[in-house]
Amino acid sequence: MNNQPLNLVQHGEESLKLPYKLPQSPLQEYIVTLSNAESIYILARNSMDAAYNALELSEERTCKLIDVRLREEW
Repeated sequence: MNNQPLNLVQHGEESLKLPYKLPQSPLQEYIVTLSNAESIYILARNSMDAAYNALELSEERTCKLIDVRLREEW
């Protein structure tokens, strides 16, 4: 008879049944449009971070920030 506790054996069997999932990247790609008609791709964790990063980028390039949007996946 097996001396392992029942819950450990069950847990091991359950993990064999579950498909392996790759971790998703916490970063998403955003498109930043500046007043000089330049579009730049940036990576950010969320839309708020993307907006702040885009604003800093526009100030560094002495342009106005026109738009920040999540890049659509195909």
